[in-house]
Amino acid sequence: MIRLSLAALFAVAAVGLADDPKPQTPAEKLEALKTAQKAAEKEFHEATEPLPDTEEGHKKYQELWKPFDDGQAARFMAAVELAGADPKSDFAVSALEWVLTIPRSYYLPAGKPALELAREHHARNPKVGKIAAWVGYYPPDERYNAEIAGTAKATWAFLEAVAETNPDKAARAQAELAFALKAHRAFAEAEYKKSADPDKLAAEAERVYEKLEREYGDCPRLIRENGGTVGELARGELFELRHLRVGKTAPELAGEDVDGKPLKLSEVARGKVTVVVFWASWCGPCMREVPHEKKLVERLKDDPFVLVGVNGDEERAKAKEVMAREGMGWRSFWAGPGGPRGPLAKAWNVRSWPTVYVIDRDGVIRAKNVRDKELDAAVDTALKEAGKK
Repeated sequence: MIRLSLAALFAVAAVGLADDPKPQTPAEKLEALKTAQKAAEKEFHEATEPLPDTEEGHKKYQELWKPFDDGQAARFMAAVELAGADPKSDFAVSALEWVLTIPRSYYLPAGKPALELAREHHARNPKVGKIAAWVGYYPPDERYNAEIAGTAKATWAFLEAVAETNPDKAARAQAELAFALKAHRAFAEAEYKKSADPDKLAAEAERVYEKLEREYGDCPRLIRENGGTVGELARGELFELRHLRVGKTAPELAGEDVDGKPLKLSEVARGKVTVVVFWASWCGPCMREVPHEKKLVERLKDDPFVLVGVNGDEERAKAKEVMAREGMGWRSFWAGPGGPRGPLAKAWNVRSWPTVYVIDRDGVIRAKNVRDKELDAAVDTALKEAGKK
């Protein structure tokens, strides 16, 4: 764990700010930390964005990452120390909110003490709704290492305290949503690993979402502006649990392809084993799967098989350009205006990219979110069973 004096921490924060007056008040010091963090993020992005996708490029990325990560760890810890100096104040909430609403910042040493301060002094404060929304939607994985396990424990203790004691309905809703998402993740892992009892876990997740929709459906999601309501998210998750699980008949997808031509999943997939891939040109993992998908399509060109994409680019022309450049010879829906939040992505409740489904010739979902060899195995199994039928 990084341990620096507060003076040293502000020395780190002030890099690049030599022309600015020395911050005096806690609020000014926090703003200096924020400014330094933005500058460091910009510098890191500009240095790493041109790096090639090669072993040497990856090595250079790691060399640049270490000082950047050490610097941001120091800045976040400085903010926590500022909050700890006056832990019951509204300023403390602001400082803790900054630390805990930057994605995955709580994987750094500041995460656990920030969460502990938030639980001890502000679980009943209506202003912690945004914190609950963020840490509940992106909770640390306790399996990462022992230190993160402690942060995960502090996360759920904070969320439990907010859910049980906060007088503000919207703040409580964020914490309750976190527990619903946790139940859904437990089901999804059991479904993927074919472990535990996925049907039982799915039923539990449905129960929690139903309660969430009933009691908090009108509350806004505070993770971002215009994030919709808790009820909208709950309804999407319930649809996925009821219709997009392994063993369920896949619902229809209908719209236009990237060329603007009408496209219906039921028509192109009729009588065929089908892979549906939600992808986008801005999604690195999606694009890394394209070479494998091309090999799969080529290998099975004489079999009753089809791969269908659903593109999440905001501009249809961008999807066409990338498909032509990469030699993606299969048809792809365009998810519609809004890109990853377009109508077709919403229709199947897609929240992560890529999302992959393997559907048998009878329209039944056989596998979900499999890649590479697992994808091949799921497709081959479905084709084999289709041949027996």
